[in-house]
Amino acid sequence: MSEKFGGFRENAYFCSDKRNNGKEMRTEHLDFVTFCVGSLADALHQSASQTYNALRSTGILNDYIIPCYDVLHTFSKEYIIDDLTEMLRERGALA
Repeated sequence: MSEKFGGFRENAYFCSDKRNNGKEMRTEHLDFVTFCVGSLADALHQSASQTYNALRSTGILNDYIIPCYDVLHTFSKEYIIDDLTEMLRERGALA
């Protein structure tokens, strides 16, 4: 498996490291976060609350999902679930 940068496979896609710059979260970001949390919770057989807390505590939510929305939302549900699951494992939040 190739090295990863920000959750994307090396030499594939890169997201900007721009955070919200103090702006409020856009509706599409909130919708996408909800989609990611719900889909991942279903795949991991966890509650949405457990999944949200894992994504938030590992930094995946604020450092990856939200800033990479523009690219991430174009991928399939399966890709996103696999990517987030792998990141949670790498960060020690999943066995």
